[in-house]
Amino acid sequence: MTPDSNNVFRLARASGSEWTPTAAQIMLGREMKQLREQAGLTQSGLARSVHVSASTVNRLEHAEGATVKRTVQAVIDFLKPDVSMHDTLLMMLARAQEPEWFQKRFSDCTPEYLHRLLGLESMAIHLTTYDVRLVSGLLQTQDYSSCVIRTGLHRSEWEGEALDRRLSQRQERQDRVLGQIDPPSGIFLMDESVLLRRVGPDDVMRAQMVKLRRLADLPYVTIRFVLLDGMIAGNAAAMAGSMAQLQFGRGGLPDLVYTEGYETAEYYYRPPRRPRAGEKPLTPRQNDYERHLQLLLRIQGEACASPSQSRRMLDAAIKRYS
Repeated sequence: MTPDSNNVFRLARASGSEWTPTAAQIMLGREMKQLREQAGLTQSGLARSVHVSASTVNRLEHAEGATVKRTVQAVIDFLKPDVSMHDTLLMMLARAQEPEWFQKRFSDCTPEYLHRLLGLESMAIHLTTYDVRLVSGLLQTQDYSSCVIRTGLHRSEWEGEALDRRLSQRQERQDRVLGQIDPPSGIFLMDESVLLRRVGPDDVMRAQMVKLRRLADLPYVTIRFVLLDGMIAGNAAAMAGSMAQLQFGRGGLPDLVYTEGYETAEYYYRPPRRPRAGEKPLTPRQNDYERHLQLLLRIQGEACASPSQSRRMLDAAIKRYS
């Protein structure tokens, strides 16, 4: 079950050269794993055959770390896929080795734990996010973002290049995700305290609430607030921190759940299917995907104001800051 079951029937976005480098790296790893399994090889068996460590094969298949061309070429040469697959793998490899958009201009202000999220958001067809303390980064005004960013900078950097670069990065992120010709549909869950927590002066807060109210009327955006007196799911989510689920559509990347803590993040991918009788059970990490997804579903079902009630809450917030 997913937050919007209709999305599982939507096709993924265009593949090939349209993939982001991060998406290409993940798809390359999946295809390599499938070829290995079709050949009846374990990771250790393939590693011995191409003279690398088993951990190298594991990192390749799970898209962890940089993609090493020499290793990929050795695996391709050994497994001997057909011409079509051979060309596809080389195309994925070339794309995977290109820098991401944030690595070209914003490498110094983009934490490593965010790299995978920022590299995949624009590929999603549906997003479900939950933010505990602040307005979702994809929905922030520039002035609101500026106030948030300044809290993490030394006062001497408040008017300098460091602030401008971070603001430019956030704006480009919004443009790449919600500014697409065909943007993903999104359910943005935020704690009710976001309406009350003063990030900046009245004019900044009012402009942010006005933007949220305008976005809430768009057909592909749903904004809901997790009530302060909500059910236990809301309390559990508050302890867990911010979360997001990305759905990529039929034929695309595996759906994932992203959880964020203080300067750290975890990524959990949807398992291909539930194991049948006699098959290996899901790993703890695969179970973590289901556990976090169910928490998101419970937040919406048990702890959230309805979309219409949330719009009224925004109207009240606009009035309060006016």
